[in-house]
Amino acid sequence: MVKRHAGAGIAEQIPRNSLALLMVAQLVVVIPLASYVSIWIVGVCLFSGYWRTQVYRGRWGYPPTWVKAILVVASFAGLAISGYRAFTLEAATSLLVLAFALKLIEMRNRRDAFLVIFLCYFLTANAFLFDQSIAMAIYQVFAVIVATAALVGLNQLQSRVRPLASFWTAGGLVLQALPLTLVLFLLFPRIGPLWSVPLPNAATTGLSDKITPGDVASLSQSDDLAFRVLFEGEVPRNRDLYWRGLVYSHYEQGTWSVGPALPVVAKPNSDASEFAYQIFLEPTQSRWLYALDTPTDFSPKIEMLRDFRLLSHDPVRSVLRYRVETDREVVLDPELPGWLRRRELALPEGDNPRMRSYAASLQATYNHPSDMVMAMMRELQNDFVYTLQPPTLPTRDGIDALWFDTQAGFCSHFAGAMVFTLRAAGIPARMVGGYQGGEINPVTGHVVVRQYLAHAWVEYWVAERGWVRVDPTSAVAPERVESGLRAALSNNERSALSIFTTARMGQGAILTDILQWADSLEHQWNLWVVGYDADTQSSVLKDLLGKITPLKIGIAIAVGGGVSLLFVSVALFWRRRPVGRHPAARDYSSFCLRMDRLGLGREPGETPAIYLARLAAIAKLDGAQDENLVQRALYDPEAPRSTMRALQQWLRRLQINLLFALRRT
Repeated sequence: MVKRHAGAGIAEQIPRNSLALLMVAQLVVVIPLASYVSIWIVGVCLFSGYWRTQVYRGRWGYPPTWVKAILVVASFAGLAISGYRAFTLEAATSLLVLAFALKLIEMRNRRDAFLVIFLCYFLTANAFLFDQSIAMAIYQVFAVIVATAALVGLNQLQSRVRPLASFWTAGGLVLQALPLTLVLFLLFPRIGPLWSVPLPNAATTGLSDKITPGDVASLSQSDDLAFRVLFEGEVPRNRDLYWRGLVYSHYEQGTWSVGPALPVVAKPNSDASEFAYQIFLEPTQSRWLYALDTPTDFSPKIEMLRDFRLLSHDPVRSVLRYRVETDREVVLDPELPGWLRRRELALPEGDNPRMRSYAASLQATYNHPSDMVMAMMRELQNDFVYTLQPPTLPTRDGIDALWFDTQAGFCSHFAGAMVFTLRAAGIPARMVGGYQGGEINPVTGHVVVRQYLAHAWVEYWVAERGWVRVDPTSAVAPERVESGLRAALSNNERSALSIFTTARMGQGAILTDILQWADSLEHQWNLWVVGYDADTQSSVLKDLLGKITPLKIGIAIAVGGGVSLLFVSVALFWRRRPVGRHPAARDYSSFCLRMDRLGLGREPGETPAIYLARLAAIAKLDGAQDENLVQRALYDPEAPRSTMRALQQWLRRLQINLLFALRRT
């Protein structure tokens, strides 16, 4: 049996300061993932850290094999009980975090520590699957620096681990990697993943495929971001910003829903687009997209349904960038197919009898659908109140109660009532849900659309004119459409909104300016980083290289990578161009050069302490006391600055005394 050298075991041990750095790195890496895993997994991480701390203090021991087996089985059982039965991203992340935490308990040597650090890097990248904001990116750069500092500490001598120096070294390494990272990000082709797991399915705030009158009102109290828009020309007026999202055609028991699936249609014919813009849609976990009326051209992997709303091929699980061109002059359905007419006329039997009678009276009075709509708009303008806190309506005959009793509501109340009335009068109509308006960010000029701008309006069909949009809210509260939500609310209703919303604070507030500046940074991040997809990269490369070929891309990567590495090399060389030695060594070398000129050079084999003692004897100085000073200054890397200054002063004093001694002789 071969015995291991005793020093090998010591070399494999983890320095105590390095272990502390490693535990800090684990904590920093796990924090962003804590909100995406079960709370008991966070508890396991804390317990593992406590156990390792007790091992560090010598109070507990490493777990035996049977304890580790129990912990592994309990972890899998906990995942099953928590509902992670499918292989989703949340399940994979939870399993990885558990393994990451439990590895800390059994970590004994440097090899185990290196594995933990590599897991730190992997989990840092994993966090971007949940959040790709600029704040997350900044935090993860910090996490990488902390993990790299732990790696640096592992490669230092056990008695010389200095955490602050490790952080400085790690920061320098990360900074040196940025130029090459930038080149690869800009030029390396976007390719599909070799393997994948389902992306997160957590629900987000936004419109649903079913809507009751109060749903939009509740969204209007949320300041969550819906999407940002970058127009390629002048931004339209607020009253023209109707962001079409969902079309509600089915009504039952007070609830409007999208209804049965519709076929895909080709893009409408249009000679020229009226507006062209890019939308950066926040994750919705749904496929529906938003655009102004009427989309005539849009990005690939997007399709248009028969009710002229846009649909993505895949659910939107991260920020989605797409381009749309629209033209409001396009006539939609100048002739209405029979099946679509029946769909947009359907009503439940016997529901809202008073509203049916009202529709019959309108039908008897007016011959044209537009005249009926104008009559309802006049009544809305004179008798109704716009409010975020309307009275509760009954599930059955709720439209009757709204129109004839309470006469107070929100956009979806009025839109639903008008659609029901028009259908009862034999006019095809439907409710459209989306957002109305937007806040222009003065820093970058993009439009910000938040959840509190959720809105509902009406489309009704007229022969040869097709579908015509009408917004009942513009009659009840025209300021809502012209100037935004804030203008339509009372002071009490504004106070119910979040303090961090423009609808609450208004323009000109200091906090508003700060939020707009932060939003502009996030927009630029989405524009050039998150939204830098294969299509955007192709456009950039065409501008740089002309016709794109594999050879040109390869040459560009090689040249760009070479330039970036040359830049880093020059920076490192320039930094080390001076002598770069210890200050005490520089002072001693300079002193030796001056003594050589005086004929008092150091003899071969003479140590600095013996040499300086000999010179001190010539100068008649007490050198015995200063021998310790020389040893500490030259050979102790942790010597304080006061020792360096003391050596410098003593060398100067020695030089002066030597000059006087030489003159006397």
